[in-house]
Amino acid sequence: MNAVIADLLTLSRVVAAVVLFWLGLTEGASVLPAAVLVTVLGWTTDQFDGWFARRSPTPTRLKDHDFCVDLIFYVGILAYLLLARFLPAWLVVGFLTLGGAAWLLTRKKAVIVLCLRIIDGVCGVIIFMNAPVIGFMLVGWLVVLAVVYRRRLAERVPKWYGDLRGLWRGRAG
Repeated sequence: MNAVIADLLTLSRVVAAVVLFWLGLTEGASVLPAAVLVTVLGWTTDQFDGWFARRSPTPTRLKDHDFCVDLIFYVGILAYLLLARFLPAWLVVGFLTLGGAAWLLTRKKAVIVLCLRIIDGVCGVIIFMNAPVIGFMLVGWLVVLAVVYRRRLAERVPKWYGDLRGLWRGRAG
């Protein structure tokens, strides 16, 4: 049962990406709070799907596709930011082009994760500029996640940083 729940939570991020695209296309910047809520729910499902998957006696069907679903979700976030006119098209296209080229050159997940963190940071700036109360609530949510997942962060962040540092120093292996 945990595997099914994990898969449903993973799939919900595809739905969230479609909702974000639709919000940007039809409503634009006026629904930023709703877009933030959809985004936070998507980020939260990403935390919970892993929790359920790790507690499942059987592997999830979407285990090998979780990262691809995350990328689809982030494309939905960028689509909202573009369609709602928070970001210009040239910036989004340039970012996707540079991020894609960096990944093609390195073939390292750490490069894509860096790009996703940049998108997170841009989202944070846009939220604080347009809805500071929501921004502070988001910071509180992030603090709670950092406390709950402190062991995983202590394990993953240094590895990710080390992977990036190795790429920077030319040790792509």
